[in-house]
Amino acid sequence: RAFSSAVAPQTTAMRPPNSINEEIVMGIQDATRLYIRHGVASQRLKEISSDTTASLVAKWQRMMEAFLGTQVHVLAGLGYTPDEKGLGLYNQQLAYFVQNCSPEIQEEFRVKGRDTWREVLSSAFGMEIDTFQELSIVDARNIMHKVAQKMQEEEILNSIAKKCAEIEPDDNPQIEMARKHTAVQEVLVNDVYLSGNPSLVEECGFGEGEEGYVRMQCIMSEHQSDPLIAQYIGGAMMKVLTSAGLDVSGPAAT
Repeated sequence: RAFSSAVAPQTTAMRPPNSINEEIVMGIQDATRLYIRHGVASQRLKEISSDTTASLVAKWQRMMEAFLGTQVHVLAGLGYTPDEKGLGLYNQQLAYFVQNCSPEIQEEFRVKGRDTWREVLSSAFGMEIDTFQELSIVDARNIMHKVAQKMQEEEILNSIAKKCAEIEPDDNPQIEMARKHTAVQEVLVNDVYLSGNPSLVEECGFGEGEEGYVRMQCIMSEHQSDPLIAQYIGGAMMKVLTSAGLDVSGPAAT
């Protein structure tokens, strides 16, 4: 039977769940991973991997767009608005759920999230998943202390300020802000992580160049919720964003 061409009657606006449970959380993780492996996101990640001309920052931004776009698509099916607001609401509910569930469920959630993130990175940058090893919390804290210190060096902050000051004003403040965030990320990637001999990623044992940076970001993401690491990076980012002339409450990738 052919689909009807008649205009569908209006329905009430879909609403997300008031709270989430284990079934919802694990289902969202499984659906996200399915799209990362076999959906449009998989195609986009493979395109990034085959692009030999784009910069590391550009490829990273495209990867994040594909990953976050997949999450938004999955969440929309549950009634969340397909935008940052919907994603933010889910993350708030998720934080409450994880905080209050059993240690066994917390570990299952952590491992699933870790494995999905590894697949995203391996697909986008053509790296083997088994090169992403775990790191102790002590080593992670020491490494991020080094990163935070370098981010706050006068030379780095001056470079960020100079690059952002050179950006032409735009009638659309969102576009201007996005350009400044890109400039910030370019300095952080190229001057904090990848400059020097050895570079910071080499010094910390992650390897050279693009692969070293990707491997470091993947492994360190396991510890991003640690209070001490959050304190290190949060303090450094305050200075970085201030130098860029950006709202210190806004996000910036490191």
